[in-house]
Amino acid sequence: MIAQIDAAIAQSAMVDVSAIGKALSQASRWPGCPRVADLSPDGVTPSYRRIVLRTEGERPYEALLILWPAEHVTPIHDHQGLWGLEYVLDGVLEVQSYELLPSPAIHLEPRETIVAGVGDYLTFSTSDYAHRCRNFSKSRQALTLHVYGGSLDSYRSFHADGDAWSCEHHQSAREEVPV
Repeated sequence: MIAQIDAAIAQSAMVDVSAIGKALSQASRWPGCPRVADLSPDGVTPSYRRIVLRTEGERPYEALLILWPAEHVTPIHDHQGLWGLEYVLDGVLEVQSYELLPSPAIHLEPRETIVAGVGDYLTFSTSDYAHRCRNFSKSRQALTLHVYGGSLDSYRSFHADGDAWSCEHHQSAREEVPV
């Protein structure tokens, strides 16, 4: 997967996130592609996990596997203005996207909700993007590949309080585990 991402990024001076998605379009069918069972031996249901595949190198991007317990939901959050791609390797993920309007006060406008299954991906490339992700299944874990245009070291989560929105700053968690 890393070689395909590198090749897609190397094809042009500007990163085309959709080109990365197209390069990975069949990744869920490749021999050796990670599955939930590879990261959850003996059916043990682990907590939410963010496993590093690659951090910034010659080409500035970060790649992670994210393991989603059944019905796990993230808060609405941004990606520090980075471009990104989320590719479903196993299971189903629901993504609710929002337009982030920073002034005069933080406000989020709903954009769309996408239900992505194995082999589906979504991309984002603007700094006004935020989303909430949810493992759609009530009983199965899901596994996704995430690629970000740099090291996602921090992010903001957004919370509605009536008509007003507030945000909190967080540090990103990662596991340095060989897959």
